[in-house]
Amino acid sequence: MAEILDRMVHADVIVLATPVYFYSMDGQMKTLIDRTLPRYTEIKDKDLYFIVTAAAEKESMERTVDGLRGFSDCLPGSKVKGVVYGAGAWQLGDIQGNEALREAYELGVRA
Repeated sequence: MAEILDRMVHADVIVLATPVYFYSMDGQMKTLIDRTLPRYTEIKDKDLYFIVTAAAEKESMERTVDGLRGFSDCLPGSKVKGVVYGAGAWQLGDIQGNEALREAYELGVRA
């Protein structure tokens, strides 16, 4: 975790991506966020992007995005520059051809 945290401190851009299970981020993402606590004030002035995927539609992912925004609100000077909603992704391969792929690509080109 120390290496990941160091990379987050020194990065210009951070992308947080998580599947949505029962209206929330997965446990691995929550653990990552919680483990930034010792140095979260050093994770500052970042451009942040969120990618969330779920079998359900966009509205069902808003709680997860709110949770990610709660984290970003604690990072001094950081701004959420984009959110990608990968709706309708239930089975392996469901995301292929999904509009979310194009959106993520375009955000990456602009970053």
